Amino acid sequence: MNVLAQSTCCVNNAGAFGDGGTISDRALGVYTAVFWASVVLGVIVTALLLYAFVRFRRRSDADDPPQFHGNTRLEIAWTLVPLATFLSLFGLTAANMPFINNVHAGTQYTVTVIGQQFSWTFDYGASSSGARIRSFGTLYLPADTDVGLNIISTDPPCNVSPSVPSGSTLAAAISSEGCGVNHSFFAPSLGQQMNAIPGDVNTAPIQARQGTYYGQCTELCGVGHATMTFVVIALPMNQFQSCVFGNPSGSIDPTSKSCTLGGS
Repeated sequence: MNVLAQSTCCVNNAGAFGDGGTISDRALGVYTAVFWASVVLGVIVTALLLYAFVRFRRRSDADDPPQFHGNTRLEIAWTLVPLATFLSLFGLTAANMPFINNVHAGTQYTVTVIGQQFSWTFDYGASSSGARIRSFGTLYLPADTDVGLNIISTDPPCNVSPSVPSGSTLAAAISSEGCGVNHSFFAPSLGQQMNAIPGDVNTAPIQARQGTYYGQCTELCGVGHATMTFVVIALPMNQFQSCVFGNPSGSIDPTSKSCTLGGS
């Protein structure tokens, strides 16, 4: 709710039913199939129950309900139809899980998402001068492009997972910060949610159509949890390159035209 409260402009791009990219499209497709299958089965079961209540009700206290054996075909049908529906939905879900949960092969860009009490930092690597390229509170993405996220918690103190390669971009992003309480990166209209866990690195894919999207931390991480929001801005590729990698010092100016949708 705190995301929606930021501005009335946020409503269309902060909901779980958004169509911000292919990942959210897949997740919404699975949800829609499960929802309507549940509705259809629910209506059928309710109708059959109401029919049985009326058709086989006891008319008076003197009536003795008719005794009969089960209908074999009917019993087979009401066993196989729900089973087939369940297996179909299971297959649909299983087929989409790798696409939704895994970092896509061959991703050109990787961003380290750093959660700390109570804000988000996004690390894009090092500039030509060796400075860290970071944005604060806003994640910039190239539109319609698969991007891999490394999601970490960096409130000291604790030990960073030994699985992080020394000397890597990720190690450099973590090295000065340590790690701490749980956070959760949640961009609902982009169909992505992943926890930031102390001492560990979680990976997730993200992909967005050109536009502005809103997200927040969904892990109760302390007194400032409600303010731990972020914005995702998906820019055309040339703008993204200029916005994020255009300054040798590594600084990103969120007010520049290259970092603004519709800018140049």
